[in-house]
Amino acid sequence: MRQATQILMGLVMLASLSACGSGDDTADLNVTGVDYAGSGIGGFYVIDPNNEKNRGNGESLTPYSAGGTRCCYQMPQEWHEGLKVDVVVRYPLEGETGDEISASLARRQAEGTLTETIHVDVPKYETPASGTLWVQFLPDKKANVVVSDLSPPHEDFPGEVKGWPVASDQYKSKVIDKKIAVVENRLERDRRGLTKFNHDRENALNEYWELFERVRAADVLDRFSGPGDSRFESFLEGYLKSNLESDEHEMQVLKDARP
Repeated sequence: MRQATQILMGLVMLASLSACGSGDDTADLNVTGVDYAGSGIGGFYVIDPNNEKNRGNGESLTPYSAGGTRCCYQMPQEWHEGLKVDVVVRYPLEGETGDEISASLARRQAEGTLTETIHVDVPKYETPASGTLWVQFLPDKKANVVVSDLSPPHEDFPGEVKGWPVASDQYKSKVIDKKIAVVENRLERDRRGLTKFNHDRENALNEYWELFERVRAADVLDRFSGPGDSRFESFLEGYLKSNLESDEHEMQVLKDARP
């Protein structure tokens, strides 16, 4: 009975592998996306316009980035004239605030444009097909696909668009400005904390002691007997000054890096 069960399980596994694997005339390719447009990609998949069951998912992409690899899309082992794929894309919603993003979602739902399809010709590739189906997202909602074992920066990469994406100065400034806003908030908190320590020391010591207790910083508190411990007072002064200096340095680095 046990042997029969093992044989049956083996047959099931073999059938599953046959269904998921590629046949003699096709190859399973990884799917990877790269955003050259700088708009980012909410999600995408590639689908065979002649066989809806042949479909490979890709990952979401931040602007000017490459995603990880997902499996799989079946491509003919040998390229032929007229070979095409459809790239179905979900572009990020517009807006910065919650209301703006919700409005963008509602508009796209009404228009039926939550996803958009780009029809792409597959350029000639080496036989037998292998490696990765690279999906390169370009400006104006266009895309290229490339079948290759090589990545875009390689000198022998067969695609027309080579190299990794280069972020625009506008995008770099936007990213840095967001980081600056975060550090500005920390600096404001740093200065408030140091001012309170200098002018209302007892309350500051008690408040920070309670803060360390809430965040379970036992490695800090175990060294002291309580908020009135003179060693804790010295530690807290150094801690506050160190935070301020660190954030001031980070702020200067960010400002210097801004295009």
